[in-house]
Amino acid sequence: MNPNKQKSFYPTAFVISLILIFFPSLFAQEKDPNAKEVTKYISPMKEKGLDPEFNRHMFVEPELAKKSATNPEFWLNDVLRFGLYLRPRQEFRYNLDFNASDKAYVDRTIQTSTIYLLFDPNPYVQAKISLQDARVWGGGTPANTGDLRANFFNNTPDLYVRNQTNSVSLNQTGIREAFFIINKLPLGAKIQIGRQIWAYGDQRMIGGGNWTINGLSYDGARLMFGGENYKIHFLFSRPVWTQSGTNGVVSANDPKLNSASTATDTTLLGTYNSFTIPNWVTVDLYSLGILRKWKKNTTNPISGLPNDSIDDPLATTRSRQNQNLITTGFRITNRTKSNFLPDGKQFDFTWESAFQSGTSGIRINEYYQSRYFEPPYDDFVTERQRYVGQMHVFQTGYSFFHKLRLGVQVLYASGDKNRADGSVSTFQTLANPRFGVIPYFNSVAGISENINAQNLLSKSVSLTYKSNSWGEFQITYFQNDKAEKQDAWYAISGAANSTNTIGVENSSPVSADKGSTENYSNNGYTQPYSLGKRIYNEVDLTWMGHFYDNLSLWLGVGYLSAGEAVKNYRNTLLVFDSGSNQFVWNQNALLGKNQLAKQAGMAYVQINASF
Repeated sequence: MNPNKQKSFYPTAFVISLILIFFPSLFAQEKDPNAKEVTKYISPMKEKGLDPEFNRHMFVEPELAKKSATNPEFWLNDVLRFGLYLRPRQEFRYNLDFNASDKAYVDRTIQTSTIYLLFDPNPYVQAKISLQDARVWGGGTPANTGDLRANFFNNTPDLYVRNQTNSVSLNQTGIREAFFIINKLPLGAKIQIGRQIWAYGDQRMIGGGNWTINGLSYDGARLMFGGENYKIHFLFSRPVWTQSGTNGVVSANDPKLNSASTATDTTLLGTYNSFTIPNWVTVDLYSLGILRKWKKNTTNPISGLPNDSIDDPLATTRSRQNQNLITTGFRITNRTKSNFLPDGKQFDFTWESAFQSGTSGIRINEYYQSRYFEPPYDDFVTERQRYVGQMHVFQTGYSFFHKLRLGVQVLYASGDKNRADGSVSTFQTLANPRFGVIPYFNSVAGISENINAQNLLSKSVSLTYKSNSWGEFQITYFQNDKAEKQDAWYAISGAANSTNTIGVENSSPVSADKGSTENYSNNGYTQPYSLGKRIYNEVDLTWMGHFYDNLSLWLGVGYLSAGEAVKNYRNTLLVFDSGSNQFVWNQNALLGKNQLAKQAGMAYVQINASF
């Protein structure tokens, strides 16, 4: 290299550097006037509050829900939100089966604790994960029997006792929600995938069940279309799946691993659609199906069926039977503002009806006299058991001075006069919470949770007073009757409190402890008592008080009085023994056991802390 050229390079480079430092605009590229500046994404929920779909994990009054959803202090940054929900509840339950021999007194404190993280990084994807613990206070298992200190240790092994046939978990800690939502799909659709909570209408069909300590979650997916005044949703969930994973990941409901599980693959699917004419009416249209497969069973197919009813005879040659329950219905209401009345309106109404169809997966024997042989021979044919149940609810109310509401409700859920024939007329409840929802709290059948919406004619009247200073008071009276006298009284779980074998040796625990008059096959010759219609009456007094921004207190007291359906059952002197096909003395009545106790009660104290 020429040394003279090298020397001349340095001053030239120095001059160019000075120009770049002090006059950078001379070399800057011209900006496109149409180009958009890239701005940092901020979740719109930080300013507007959480979308209701991200706030389904708790059951609180509207004031607390609004404060929690709109508080910006719990955002860790512009796209990540932290939340906490704590709900301890003290419960007292007394004699809810009206049994004078066993008052079944329950005194417990239960607590639900939830912590969640909500991610909203861009307009296209959101996600949420909720960790929930549900427990009874004092529920930790001792590390060693007789050691008082052991009661204070956490996560000690389960304690097994003699003749114990099942293990009891220390608590129910797990993932309540774990889902993501993909937005801005074609046709304006979005899809939600994962473990999620669904809530539709008044949650009589599909809901989160947040009043219960565990609540309900749905493992599945939703395809959602929607606008300002309409929603079209397609649902799919799989609560039971036979196939368990490898490496120790199993399903608790897998019948291959759990002999107590009778159902195999179960699918909940359907559509729920809502259309609103603002300030006038909202119409919901839905069709929901539960499709199940049952394990082969040729000996005692379903407990409670009479001896002349059997499973599908083809079950001996195939391993599965299908149950298809389809529930189709509608709901009409003038509560068009997120299930509340529009501002300025005082009269509210809601009408919901649902009709069921499909088959139960069972075949029923029907005997007939042969026309082709002499002398006549008894033979039988089988027919599939079909669902024909229905439910109707009408609710209305009028608000005076925007503080005092007088409400009336009639709920009819069909029963079955003859449960041994080829139709199931008893309405089959789905995955609904079986409890009221805000703003019409305690609108199903009482805070005692002592009855299900099956074979039920429930009439109620309520008076609600809402004060800005003293909270909300409500008193409600329920008259719970049977829709069909021959059918059973159904527990909140949906199981019949069957009384077929009352007083007979080896009767089932359910039959011996709780029930009402019934006649399974509508055969008057096997009826030992006068069938009653009234199950019980219930009066509830509840109060909700909102304190500070993140705390509320609830109180509730319920009183129940047994009706003739329970009274006649408890006091009967004769029972029918299906084994000997004759009437026998009711041993319980002769020994003074399981006699009627007419009064029952329930009370609770609940604290809600939502952040």
